[in-house]
Amino acid sequence: MKQLGQKILDIRKRKGLSQEELSEHAGISLRTLQRIEKNESEPRGYTLQSICQALGVDVEEVYDYGKEPDKGVLLLMHLSVLSYLLMPLGNLIFPLIIWVTQKKKVLHVHEQGISLLNFQITWSLVTYPLMLTFVWMKILHSPIWWYILIAYLVLYFSNALYAIFVSWRVSKVAERSPYPFSLGILKV
Repeated sequence: MKQLGQKILDIRKRKGLSQEELSEHAGISLRTLQRIEKNESEPRGYTLQSICQALGVDVEEVYDYGKEPDKGVLLLMHLSVLSYLLMPLGNLIFPLIIWVTQKKKVLHVHEQGISLLNFQITWSLVTYPLMLTFVWMKILHSPIWWYILIAYLVLYFSNALYAIFVSWRVSKVAERSPYPFSLGILKV
C-alpha cells in the first residue's frame, strides 16, 4: 500500500501541478508540502482536507483508512444489478446491501456504490411508471400501448447490458464506474 505522501505526489503530478502551485491553492507552506510528499510528516485534519480540495479529489481517495482493493466485491456489486431480471427492485436492494456492508472495508465501493445506486434509482423512476402506463394503455385498448411496450423493453434490457458493460470495465480499471446520468439523490 502506498504511503500518503506518495499518493499526494502522484495525484499532483497527474494533475500537472507544481509543488508551489499546490501549496498556494491549498493554503499551506511549500516546506510543509515537501515534507508531506517525502513522507517526513503526515497531514491531518484541515491540512489534508485543503490539499485534497486543491487537488480536486476526495479525502478518501488519498487517505484510504485501511481499505483494501477487492475487484471481486466491486464486480459483485455491479453485477447484482441484474437481480432485477428475477425480482422487482432487486437492482436497488442487492447493490444497496453490498454498498452498506462493504463501503468502509473495500476501496472504491463507497463512490462506485453511490454512482450505481443513483443511476439505478433514476432508471427505476423511469421504467416502473412506464410499465404501469403500458398496463393501463393495454387495459384501455389504446393504440399506443405497442410503442410504450417497445420503449419499456428497450430500457429494461439496456440496463442489463449496461450493468454487464460496467462490470467488465470495472474488472479492467477499478477506480471509476462509468454511470452516465442520474438524479444524484445520494451524495458522496
